Amino acid sequence: MSDQSSEIIPTLNHVIGQSRAVAVLRTAIDAYFHDRSKSPEETAFPHLLLTGPAGTGKTLLSEIVARECASTLHTELAQNIKTPEHVHGSLMMAEPGDMLFYDEVHELPSAAQVTLYRALEERKLFLGKKHVVNLPSFCLIGATTEEHLLSRSMRERFRIHLRLTHYSDEDMLLLIRQRARRLGWPIEDEAVGQLATKSRGTPRLAVRLLESARRTASAEQADLITAAHVQKMCEIEQIDSLGLDAIEQRYLQILREGEGPVRLNVIATQMGLPRQSIEMFESDFIRLGLISKSEKGRMLTAKGFEHLAATTE
Repeated sequence: MSDQSSEIIPTLNHVIGQSRAVAVLRTAIDAYFHDRSKSPEETAFPHLLLTGPAGTGKTLLSEIVARECASTLHTELAQNIKTPEHVHGSLMMAEPGDMLFYDEVHELPSAAQVTLYRALEERKLFLGKKHVVNLPSFCLIGATTEEHLLSRSMRERFRIHLRLTHYSDEDMLLLIRQRARRLGWPIEDEAVGQLATKSRGTPRLAVRLLESARRTASAEQADLITAAHVQKMCEIEQIDSLGLDAIEQRYLQILREGEGPVRLNVIATQMGLPRQSIEMFESDFIRLGLISKSEKGRMLTAKGFEHLAATTE
């Protein structure tokens, strides 16, 4: 669902997957219009927090909510908000009924979070001892992959909290077909199935793999994306049967070569990557049952050994 433009999915009715989140948002939008019809003043959508793994549609849902509410959406990357003054600047852009989207909102410094949730609570900005700015009615949408890093006070200011999840295999099949159809890319059913299997329940990865398969087909002057094109794409990009790239495969190989649990700093040193980069894809390995984690380190599971054995045959 993620990384698909407004031309690809224009409304909630076109969203595949995340059925609970879609149902909650549809109800909230209907309630918003009902309440707005009865109020002489401009009202705003409730403050919304979207949490969940990367690539599962947080940004897209935010864009759709703004579009369906006919609201202007202002987007900020939270890591660029360093001080309370930066918060002041972004909030002062808001007009009545606008939506302000903070991506990776957990990266806001503590002082900026305090300024933001105080503004949400009181709809005022305190710029000095005597300078107070009244804010219009607006909606804050926060998106985060690290919900636990938000302060409790910040989390409690959001009126709607939706936790997005990875997609089922059936949803991935539907999503890839929808994406290909809307882009006008003919694709074999077998190719769709292969891409869905390698996408690991993550729409963003599915879209990237579909685009790679399309390039492979185009390079051979073919309009139809076939299973053979998917296979060739995987060979070129060194992607295995679970959609793991060469770096991710190297991680598993390091665990196989280790005698017992391997600590994260050892893995990072051998791979030449920062710990944070490795932790990003470890969650997929755990979800797929390939590794286990303990205080002593990381270890391959039986399924992890089986996967490596199958991919090195």
